[in-house]
Amino acid sequence: MSGGQLSQRLILKGRFRQIQMVSVVARCGSMQQAARDLAVSQPAITKAVSELEAELGLALFERHARGIRLTRFGRQVLPQLERILTATEQFSEAVARHQSLGASILRIAAVAAGISGLLARMVAPFCKAYPDILLKVDEVDGPAILSLAARDEYDLFICRNPDTLPEGWQFTPLLDDDHAIIAAPDHPLVGRSDVTLADLHAQTWQHPPAGIPADAILARLFADLPPPRMGGIATRSRTLNRAIITDMRLLSLAPVSIFQAEIRAGTLACVTYPLAGALRPLGVMRPVQSPGAAVDRFVAALAKSVANRGQSA
Repeated sequence: MSGGQLSQRLILKGRFRQIQMVSVVARCGSMQQAARDLAVSQPAITKAVSELEAELGLALFERHARGIRLTRFGRQVLPQLERILTATEQFSEAVARHQSLGASILRIAAVAAGISGLLARMVAPFCKAYPDILLKVDEVDGPAILSLAARDEYDLFICRNPDTLPEGWQFTPLLDDDHAIIAAPDHPLVGRSDVTLADLHAQTWQHPPAGIPADAILARLFADLPPPRMGGIATRSRTLNRAIITDMRLLSLAPVSIFQAEIRAGTLACVTYPLAGALRPLGVMRPVQSPGAAVDRFVAALAKSVANRGQSA
């Protein structure tokens, strides 16, 4: 059977309820628990799984001593099935929102630096100014942006200028960004103008996750010295990073945008020391052909927020 024939067969005979049941069974590892979670009978679960397996012509689950588990084929197709459910939920939310408020949904994917550096200060005023636009914001990793744009899952991206722009998309830079040495505000190196490389080497550092620019910059900083002492955690979590900087008295090499709110509030501070390795600016990646007024309004509000910030600085 060709892919096109199977697609038509699933459109004619497949049901969202079957996909939902398969997803819950995969999560629970038990048809009995899936039935309880969905408030249906176990035979209904068994029937739905069997019907979908029959349409696909391949088994999704196999039995073992403690219950059932996904087959190799099941593990391969489960992410696609879950994306169908997610898309259905998003469609339903959009319809419900239009019915109740006549509102539109703006789907935004943003890297962590974009959330803290650009979105945090403008989303509240925007939502107040445009109550008919519902923002759905997801935090994503930078390397995933190109594939997400190709799948048309988001209306725009808040990110750094990518190496390659997807066809039909454009990038507008909005905010310059640099790495800085981040510390607790009462760290002994904060406030000093005479910090030396030896001073930095004598401190304990937060271990940057492998592969991010900070990892390479830190390696170059101490290239002629033994590796400095490192704290026992490497994480991309902004919340965890903030906690270990203050609670473990670590120095952290990070983009200023990541901890902009904390630096502004005085709960974190920068150590004065020149660093090499400029970052690409943060900005917005959006389709060349505008998908609607909601995107246009949001991008304009974002640019205005950055401009106002520069004037008040």
